[in-house]
Amino acid sequence: MIAATAALTYAWFVSQTALLATGLQFVAPVAIVICVHLIWFAAQGRLTPGFANQLYAKAAGTAVFMVMALLLGSLFAPQPAFADGNDAIGLVLGVLFCAAIIAAVMFLVGGAVYVVFLLLGGLIDGIGWVFFERKKNDKDDPPQSRLFDIGSLVICGMALTIGSLEGLPKTYAFSTQGSTSATHVVQADAATVWEAMQTATSPDFALPAVLGLFPQPVAVSVDEGVGLGANRVVDFAGREGAGALHLRVTEATDTTVAFAVLSDTTPYAGWIGYQALRYDVVARGDVTELSVSLAYDRKLAPAWFFDTVMQGASYLAMDVLARDVKQRSER
Repeated sequence: MIAATAALTYAWFVSQTALLATGLQFVAPVAIVICVHLIWFAAQGRLTPGFANQLYAKAAGTAVFMVMALLLGSLFAPQPAFADGNDAIGLVLGVLFCAAIIAAVMFLVGGAVYVVFLLLGGLIDGIGWVFFERKKNDKDDPPQSRLFDIGSLVICGMALTIGSLEGLPKTYAFSTQGSTSATHVVQADAATVWEAMQTATSPDFALPAVLGLFPQPVAVSVDEGVGLGANRVVDFAGREGAGALHLRVTEATDTTVAFAVLSDTTPYAGWIGYQALRYDVVARGDVTELSVSLAYDRKLAPAWFFDTVMQGASYLAMDVLARDVKQRSER
């Protein structure tokens, strides 16, 4: 509990600074969790050979606690359609979201360290034989156990340090640009598809469960169609708050319509920067191929984690938009 509180307090502090987009936001808290447990072990005199495995088990327990807190918070938090941007529950869910990310990073880093030591186990055991001249069946303070303790902590510390520094120096940063696209074949002609795209509606089918964790569109306050210069304002509400996404058509041809993002006051703005939304409509005989694409800018680190998360979540969102147009066109 103390370790989780310390990590979340640190993460919240970083989130209020310009360091939000660096690895210090979600990777460094993992080191804090491990350090708190390490200090606790030292205070109790438990730094005996083999303590590293117990230390990692305690850290994993903290990660499980964080995930359970998120799940319970999600169950009792108000649903997006009823959430209020001023509701204190938004802050609570924001903290729990951070906890889940930290826990996920902790599991991945721990798994990487474990795999490395499986690969290097024979080498480390050999070093223990050379320097300590102990028999393999010697049960008194086995040197390889101490080496594993120190070696694993060193490797884990190096991995966390390298991960935490991502984005801090400009030279140590990865591309934040991303894109995704979802394609469906619509059993209707292109003219019918274009007619359906003139208006934006809320899908009347069940959304992927994972999208329910995030703010969702609840209304379209401005909808001027898909002609060049047309505006579309989509209102979002969710557990983390409410806001609006203002889009404008900047390209309109016989096969393409592209929306540029003029402003974004939704909770998403702190996580991902929407750049352009594009619909491609291609006639294929009696059917139409519809592709919905999104270009975005990732605002969170580490890249190895959030690139995958945002790619997956963005694809699901584009798939929902494409399926909505498909369903309305085929009625």
